[in-house]
Amino acid sequence: MTTQEIYARRRKRLQEKMDRLDRREAAALAREQKHDEEIARDLAGVPGHFAHGMNFYKLFWVFFLCCFLGVVVETLYCWAASGHISQRTGLVWGPFNLIYGTGALLLTVCLHPFIGKSDRWIFAGGAVIGGAFEYFCSWLQETLIGTVSWDYSGYMFNLNGRINLLYCLFWGVLALVWVKELFPRLNGFIERNVSRVYGVAVTWVLVVFILADSLVSGAAVLRQSQRRADIPAAHAWQQAMDERFPDERLAKIFPSMAVVER
Repeated sequence: MTTQEIYARRRKRLQEKMDRLDRREAAALAREQKHDEEIARDLAGVPGHFAHGMNFYKLFWVFFLCCFLGVVVETLYCWAASGHISQRTGLVWGPFNLIYGTGALLLTVCLHPFIGKSDRWIFAGGAVIGGAFEYFCSWLQETLIGTVSWDYSGYMFNLNGRINLLYCLFWGVLALVWVKELFPRLNGFIERNVSRVYGVAVTWVLVVFILADSLVSGAAVLRQSQRRADIPAAHAWQQAMDERFPDERLAKIFPSMAVVER
């Protein structure tokens, strides 16, 4: 084989590699463009829909769906980590947890205006908002009913065992994923799939259900704390809670809730 033939073969192989790289780059750009178009379409929503834009109905559906989806995600995560299914709900009726819904609502309201800004601002905002929200929830639960559902005392850089630096960073990452990817898609899903005709009525039915579920759940755990303090059931609601939600049932509904020793 002559020198010219060797160089010609090398040039051919190099050209083939360059062509493959060009095709990969073109395919990557096409995927990125398609992704951006889908996100823009989902954010635009469906004009005229009752939940279009950032109104009460949209925010409620974000809250409600995330109350449910958060339980599903955490249940699957715990199953993958421990090998068994554990109860992760926060209300007595149904697979719902207000913390997930409220967290999603906070991230949406506070960070949606920054969707076109630098990722570092969304990350920092999510870390601060998530950490503050988690601290407040822990403090409120302990103050009102004398229990906690998580304790980070064993983690480095924790604050009173209620939050820690690592989980604040997780909140920052979650905020980025939520603002850039999850919320736009959920926004599009709501406006394309929730009925225009019956959507308002269904929304208010769900509002009443969540309020009732929250009130009964709060009454059940409040009465449980009263039982621990040997407070007798002097009122009808206390008697109803003792009958319908004894300690054994609440232990199954809220297995991670622990009494704080004072």
